[in-house]
Amino acid sequence: MKMAGMHALHKILMEHAKPKRMSVMPGEFLEIEPDVFAVGVGLNPEDLGQLETDLAELGVKEFPPRDKIFAFLDHGAPAPSAGIAAAHKRWLEFFRARGITVTDGGAGISHLILPERGLVAPGTVIALADSHTPTMGAVGAFAAPVAGGTLSLFALGRCWMDAPQVNLVKIEGRLQRDVFARDVALHINGCLGQHGAQDKAVEFSGSYVRDLSMDMRFTLCNMGTEIGSAASYIQPDSTTLDWVGGRVKKPFKVFDTDPDFAYEETHEFDISRLRPQVAAPHAPDNVKPVEEVEGRHVDQAYLGSCASGRLEDIVVAAEILKGRKVHPNVRFIVTPGSREVLRAATRLGYIEVLHEANAIVTNAGCGACPGLHGGILAPGEVAITCTTRNFEGRMGTGAEIYLASPATVAASAVEGRIASPLRYL
Repeated sequence: MKMAGMHALHKILMEHAKPKRMSVMPGEFLEIEPDVFAVGVGLNPEDLGQLETDLAELGVKEFPPRDKIFAFLDHGAPAPSAGIAAAHKRWLEFFRARGITVTDGGAGISHLILPERGLVAPGTVIALADSHTPTMGAVGAFAAPVAGGTLSLFALGRCWMDAPQVNLVKIEGRLQRDVFARDVALHINGCLGQHGAQDKAVEFSGSYVRDLSMDMRFTLCNMGTEIGSAASYIQPDSTTLDWVGGRVKKPFKVFDTDPDFAYEETHEFDISRLRPQVAAPHAPDNVKPVEEVEGRHVDQAYLGSCASGRLEDIVVAAEILKGRKVHPNVRFIVTPGSREVLRAATRLGYIEVLHEANAIVTNAGCGACPGLHGGILAPGEVAITCTTRNFEGRMGTGAEIYLASPATVAASAVEGRIASPLRYL
């Protein structure tokens, strides 16, 4: 009997399975040895105490895969309170005592740093205890968030992963000039809903995706989390290989999906006539054209996060703000996703444009997105952001968050109200 075709993601898992497998089918539960295991420096010292107790009971003193383990200080860094500072201190001591590499508090967000530094490449497997891990599927990797499993990885260098069903999202057409990849992501989120790909993987394809830059491919794959997907994926092509070529030092393998692979679902979108999109409070799938919410006053505009904290995002905001000022009643906060992005934006003059416009530019990191510091909202305040989510209380109790593209965020910062970027571009 002929074996069913396999998706590239299943081939990647097959390559990393222990013991070795000859095939992998959706629904299988596999023991996997990831290429990279990334963890966040914790905000709670009690969690570390429990981990140390568990390791001691198991007699685990050394971590065999420590050259594969990377710790990231991206949430709440620099520490906004004495409590978080104390937690950071304890976790940093734990990692450093065991020879685990820890990024500094200004390096940026794990999802951006790992690909930038060439640690994530096509065909690799990444295990990271963060919901937006699928962002890294933009390079053709299997990047899935792990809930639990931390102890087994520390002790063994392995974890258990499900081989997911795969949905195909085909995006065709060319965007109008005031519409961007984040608008496309919001539109898809609104159409499919927060559970549109629950526990499945999502592959993005089509003529629009083939023409996308790497910056915007990361933005698209980031959105997979907001439709419930376990992993996002874009098939590597010349754009991917050009981007990773100067970064990845180890050999890697590109896997292809078999022509007879059967996708669980296929969704098709033509974005040729798409207008700027906004997700209104309090759900990332409560999406509507900007015209339906235009004019709503804003107290804060925020550009950043693993969804939209890349160089292209800063560039479009600077283009809108050049020669203009942020509205006097608005805080416009710009938090680059990584130090690489911040350095490039500084070198190219975009950060100076933002300063001249009275924007507030911070160090790289997650910033206000998880609601820890760097732009927390007061009760009753309204923000327009290009962060990942707009759940109630996400950036401050009793506040409202509207999600939009960096262009719409920048235009709104100028006007002091939600505004279309059309007249600025």
